[in-house]
Amino acid sequence: MTNTWTMMRTLTRQRSLTAFKTFIVTLVATVVSILLAMFTGEAKITVDFVLTLLFAYAVIGGLVFFVRLAIIQERVWVNNYYRSVPTTNLKLYTANLLATCLSFLIYAAFEGVVLLALAVTRWGINLPTGDPMTVLVEMGIFLIVLGIFIWAFISLVHLLSVTIMAFLPETRIRLVQWIIYLVVIIVASFIFDQVQRLFLLPFGGYDSNTLTGSSSVLVGIGIFIVTILLISAVNVYLLEKWVETK
Repeated sequence: MTNTWTMMRTLTRQRSLTAFKTFIVTLVATVVSILLAMFTGEAKITVDFVLTLLFAYAVIGGLVFFVRLAIIQERVWVNNYYRSVPTTNLKLYTANLLATCLSFLIYAAFEGVVLLALAVTRWGINLPTGDPMTVLVEMGIFLIVLGIFIWAFISLVHLLSVTIMAFLPETRIRLVQWIIYLVVIIVASFIFDQVQRLFLLPFGGYDSNTLTGSSSVLVGIGIFIVTILLISAVNVYLLEKWVETK
């Protein structure tokens, strides 16, 4: 029986290569943009300019890689190779989700090292202490949990779609897909609004008599962890009982 760690390590190894390729693309895009700026004379080449360029490409690359990871993750659920591995659906689900998260953290680490080096060159080493450092750590944890939630939610939508459409005639599949997309848009809009509120609370964006500062972030983290566990339970059940491989 293959354990969760072995499965996660295998999946992460495959996806970390994609993370490295995405990182290289952002570096190449930054270098090309710098060369174009030098030849055209449209901008003065400074550390600030390079830092801004790389950060922008890192964000774009991160969004693309985030979506790419979601696609790779969903293929595992219906892939004969992975579903035939001697392991339980719970272990496969856990390994797949954690491998997705770890792969994105690897990409973030690649970008973060270069950005940090540029920042130190520009401003020196000035590490935040006290409350600012606490808020940064909590925000980082919140973003990680949020990412896991989004990937788990995408899996829920995908697995529900596969399960529902397995019982429908071909003529009704398209209609059901559009209904599912509409529900997803509504739910995603609600989630985005709540996340925005949680982010703004520590900075005084919304008045609250009960939740302020880091407490709002901690509550948000707790809510998302509980939601992830509930969604994951449904996902594992669907994998166990309904979702077939292709």
